Amino acid sequence: MRRLFALLLALGLALAQGPEAELQQALLRTFGAWAKPFFVLDQTVYLTPEGQEAESLLTWSYADPKACRLRLEVAPSREAPRAVLVYTPERQFLRTPEGRTLPLDDRLLLEVLFVWQTGALGALFPYARVEREGEVDLPGGERALAYRVERREHLCLPKGVLEARPFVGRILVWEGRVVGEGYFSPVLGAEALLLYREFREVEGVRYPLRSETWALVEGKAVPFARGVNLELRVGLPLGEELFR
Repeated sequence: MRRLFALLLALGLALAQGPEAELQQALLRTFGAWAKPFFVLDQTVYLTPEGQEAESLLTWSYADPKACRLRLEVAPSREAPRAVLVYTPERQFLRTPEGRTLPLDDRLLLEVLFVWQTGALGALFPYARVEREGEVDLPGGERALAYRVERREHLCLPKGVLEARPFVGRILVWEGRVVGEGYFSPVLGAEALLLYREFREVEGVRYPLRSETWALVEGKAVPFARGVNLELRVGLPLGEELFR
């Protein structure tokens, strides 16, 4: 009887909180408060539909959330020349490994917008709408509680972008923590499912140590990529030269 009462009390508190408060608590519990500038080095291994390794890329990310500045460097190895993508409110551009500077095309701009919308960075910014959808099945037999989220404005994105086309996604929560996200990926041209398998904690913030990306094709989850975090530094100064 005591256990039943505790369960009913927990359910009542969850209902009283509403989905917005539930999700905000899960995001904070999972990622922490990402306000300081940070640097991460990630390795992404892209997979064939059969799950075989096809290509590997390294991404060096420098982010200053308060100033809405982001720099991404991408290369197949530490020694190879890097493509550099820079996003600030004033300027967005791509610098090729050969040294040419180009404006971001639509696909690259969409990719950058999704960086600001998802993961640890996305958790910083509020949603306009949150709805609890119920439990869903995940690859590998796990289950999660899905929240449908919608964002119509974003402090770090150009005004009017989300008003014209709101960001819509799903946050997946299990036992009070975020275990994944779902959204339409401009890279895949399909719905993507990003699952967080393990986290690294530095100075009170948490970043995915291991992750998996799946493409949802005709209702079936197809493996697309595996991610591993190789380095995380929080609170370091990021000079202006990084964003020029």
